[in-house]
Amino acid sequence: MTVFIRQNNGIGQHYLSRLWVILVLAASLFHPLHAEREKTIRDVKISIRAEKQSLKAILTQIETKSGFVFIYQDRLVNPYTNLAFEARNESLEQVLNSLLRQRGLDYEQQKEKVIIRKAPAQTGEAADSDEASDQAINGVVKDEKGDGLPGVTIRVKGTNKGTLTDANGAFTISAGGSDVLIFSYIGYVTAEQAISSATSIDISLKPDESQLSEVIVTGYTQTKRSAQTGAVTTVDSKDFSQVSYNSVIEKLQGTVPGLQISSNSGVPGTSVLVRLRGATSIKAGNDPLYVVDGVFINNENLQGLSRGMGGQTPNPLSDLNPDDIESVSVLKDANATALYGARGANGVILITTKRGARNSRTKVSINVEQGFAKATNLWQLVTGPEHAQLVNLVHVNDGKSFATRPFRPVSEAVAGFPAFGSPEEQGTYDRVSDIFRTAALSKYTLSVSGGDSRTNFYLGGEFQNQQSTLKTQDFKRYSFRFNIDHSILPNLKIGTSNTLSSVPRRLVRVGDGPAGLFQAALHTPTFYPFYNEDGSYAKPTVFDSHLAILENSDTHSVSLRSINNVYALWNILPNLSFKSSWSNDYNNYHEKAYYNTNLVYGQPAGEANDVTTIKQSLIAEQLLNYNLSSAKSEFSVFVGNTIQKTTTERATLTGTGFPSNQFKRIASAAVQTASSTGSSYGLLSFFTGFNYSYDNRYSIDGNIRADASSRFGADHRWGYFPSVGLGWNISKEAFFSENNTLTDLRFKASLGLTGNQDIDDFASRGLWAGGTNYGDQPGIAPSQLANPDLKWETTRQYNFGLSGALLKQRLNFEFNYYDKFTYDLLLDQPVAPNTGFSSVVRNVGEISNRGVELLLSSVNVRNQDLEWKTTLTVSRNVNRVQKLLTPITAGYDMFRVVEGQPLYSVYAYKELGLNAENGNAIYEDINRDGRITVDDQHIVGNIWPKFEGAFRNTLSFKGLDLNLNFYYKYGNSAYNYTAYFLETAGTRGVTRSIQKSSLNYWQKPGDTGVLPRPTNLTNPDGSLNYFRTGNSRYLEDASYLRLRDITISYNLPKSITSAIRTSGVRLYLTATNLWTLTNYSGPDPEVNVAADSRNGLVQGLDFGTPPQPKSVVLGVNLSF
Repeated sequence: MTVFIRQNNGIGQHYLSRLWVILVLAASLFHPLHAEREKTIRDVKISIRAEKQSLKAILTQIETKSGFVFIYQDRLVNPYTNLAFEARNESLEQVLNSLLRQRGLDYEQQKEKVIIRKAPAQTGEAADSDEASDQAINGVVKDEKGDGLPGVTIRVKGTNKGTLTDANGAFTISAGGSDVLIFSYIGYVTAEQAISSATSIDISLKPDESQLSEVIVTGYTQTKRSAQTGAVTTVDSKDFSQVSYNSVIEKLQGTVPGLQISSNSGVPGTSVLVRLRGATSIKAGNDPLYVVDGVFINNENLQGLSRGMGGQTPNPLSDLNPDDIESVSVLKDANATALYGARGANGVILITTKRGARNSRTKVSINVEQGFAKATNLWQLVTGPEHAQLVNLVHVNDGKSFATRPFRPVSEAVAGFPAFGSPEEQGTYDRVSDIFRTAALSKYTLSVSGGDSRTNFYLGGEFQNQQSTLKTQDFKRYSFRFNIDHSILPNLKIGTSNTLSSVPRRLVRVGDGPAGLFQAALHTPTFYPFYNEDGSYAKPTVFDSHLAILENSDTHSVSLRSINNVYALWNILPNLSFKSSWSNDYNNYHEKAYYNTNLVYGQPAGEANDVTTIKQSLIAEQLLNYNLSSAKSEFSVFVGNTIQKTTTERATLTGTGFPSNQFKRIASAAVQTASSTGSSYGLLSFFTGFNYSYDNRYSIDGNIRADASSRFGADHRWGYFPSVGLGWNISKEAFFSENNTLTDLRFKASLGLTGNQDIDDFASRGLWAGGTNYGDQPGIAPSQLANPDLKWETTRQYNFGLSGALLKQRLNFEFNYYDKFTYDLLLDQPVAPNTGFSSVVRNVGEISNRGVELLLSSVNVRNQDLEWKTTLTVSRNVNRVQKLLTPITAGYDMFRVVEGQPLYSVYAYKELGLNAENGNAIYEDINRDGRITVDDQHIVGNIWPKFEGAFRNTLSFKGLDLNLNFYYKYGNSAYNYTAYFLETAGTRGVTRSIQKSSLNYWQKPGDTGVLPRPTNLTNPDGSLNYFRTGNSRYLEDASYLRLRDITISYNLPKSITSAIRTSGVRLYLTATNLWTLTNYSGPDPEVNVAADSRNGLVQGLDFGTPPQPKSVVLGVNLSF
């Protein structure tokens, strides 16, 4: 595969081809055939550290580090689990001697292989004897300081017998002479002790530093947690929500402090709002960068239908099966994200998929789920008679004649004043309930994994079929994953990761506009019948009939996606490695829609659309890494290069004027039009960095990345993004050693720059467009002004963190404070009219985000039968527009961007209350002129929460598990735009429905805490009781606490699984959104109109989007 970037992008033609030639020549110089002699186990030196690992896993690590292949029988190594082992720069011979011979194993080198076998019996060795009779074994378990440890769990290996130590660490247990005791305690390394002939055993447990030794993956580097200086949170699949959400990002809600995840709709597979440490941009993107197995994946909405889908945009991450995900690392601060340079300003989310294990048997897992979902908290509208009474009341309050009230007997109708019948004659037709249903959902997954000494593999397949609770919205996914790694030579490994998916959707336009299903059902008055007397659809003149939409919509889409990565890892020397990877993300998104003559969009003779959008990214990446370690120091340095080219192609076909509704193909249309568009951009990057740690105590690292993007002007194409981080393990200091409560304490600090290039591909160029004709001759005309000075948005961020553990690792915490400052914002700025254009993109404006994050995790109870763990996350972010030349109005007029205010600020009239004597609304008179005019509108609030986070409890008792996940937001607001339209107490007459809360209106002097008097008359100060523009009345407190999901599962005992020839059976029941505590009047405080990734202006707007449903799912997992 050869990828090139055109020279007119200024990034060097055929660069990849030349680089590849250089790499091949370099490889030939270091090929193993040039070795002078065969290496031995004495020549190879390695460093390794393992905690709580099996002997097989340790041998696999040694294989990778040494380049030797180990051959052995599983039965020889399987008995040895939960081992702790460490070697620093020792020869492989020394390592094997220490690791194997004390366990009765021997080995022999045969060229590049090591044969492991049982050691020969020693002279005089006693023959195996029958197990001795049980006897009382006494002893004391102590910590590293010699103090007794209370509550240590002691088990007889291979049995269910166990006990706990008392307050002084003492214990008594019954066991035989051939038994082995297992000692386990939170915060300490599990130990094993053979009894033999002993009747008393005293043992000291070592502190568990596995968390400090845990490897943190940051994409290009792997760093021990003890040496980590950046703000990185890693979530393993076992810590994900157990509920089958459609995308992995939904499973992360509440697990990562600082990561805000909100559903934009209750329709499955639709977009999810994701913000990491606030919003940094207005015009450019605010979404984090997603990297799946090293592939930078496209996360843009590819919808192209001209009629749109009413705010219901698909979620590109729903193309991935969450069950294939092994772990997710969220990179939050500049030190962790600077290596991603131009794309790191909004954070980076690294997704690692599952892989098979070396030297393991083939494992098969089958998972089946069946369930249902139901939307229960829907909008409540008045009945038909209530609607009529309110409209008549407004008519009278407006001073109009009672004789011409709209709802009166039909016999009283006169010219110009129609009569709809008396209020008591009106029926009630519930359209809102009619567009919802109880939705079925099912999911089937199959995975196969395993490996031998040279190869490991993972295969996964899935089919998911999920109806939406909103009728006509269906989501299906067919996905297949194939990951494989293979050692060609002891020092050369190749591998590949592949995702193939097909996601067909049945769609209907949902949101705003007269052709939207929600608008048709929610805004049509309840007194309108479903059908007219002639059988046609009954509807107001503006909106479609909801039945017409349900019965005639014919809109479908299919997303075909392929995400692929191929790599080669060459260990040139024991401490020097080179990795070359080549990636592809291909997405073919096809949409088809036909609007027949029963629909507004199908007038007068039908309309059809067919749109195909293809987006593809090709990426080549090279990384050279050098590691050096000694007894106390570890050092690594790396250098790399990335080249990326992304192209987008779109073809659009439209037809109008069909002979009948039976002809839907565009070929049958009287008028046919076709168009196509295309764009591309390139990115060339070089990066380098280093990591150094001393004695697990002090750490320093630094990185710098240089990016060149074709999206920017020629003079500012390159951007440079450095970072530096420091770490200090305070608990390793001598003055800390006597602290018995705080057992671990670490400090870290970082500073760096990241960038944002998420603007249109040719935003800096002067563009010309065809289709401009002069007479009969085709021509072109300028369509965009050039700005050669356009450059990167840049974010400066510093981070201070403190983490540690208390009460012997029972309580762990992590605290971070950050400050993000973004400058050179990319914004449209007005230009002089004589240019022929209204605006040009320029670098103006500044935004800041400051905040704190807290993660607490505790082990509340842990004994032989019961374990109870709790996790709490708390986040706070303060956003501010620090500099802006002119205020910006969003797509919805009440949202403004103003200097000195947060993003997503609400601009409206501020309602102060109600005049209890006359029932009129009282508004704040800003300029004190005695009149309420547009000059009295101002910023009345914003949507940012003061705090948000999650509270999670996990309980395990004898094979039975219970998981409860709560999510909360406090201090945030939402603009209830639906109530703005519906809570009108009849002032919109017969054309709009009325919300039930409108019945709580002012009726007599002295009434307070109610809606204003129903009238359309202008008040003395010029105001209206029911404004048709922004009103703070509808800016509501949207704080909430939600039981987001609950899972109850049971693992069948081994006696049953063995009988049915499985290695494990897990039965589980999950439920979502069972309970929500909130004062918000809408159905769902979390749902809001989708904020496009390139539109930071609107968030927290509730405009008739389907609420998240309650769901219940029953599942079974079989392992073989």
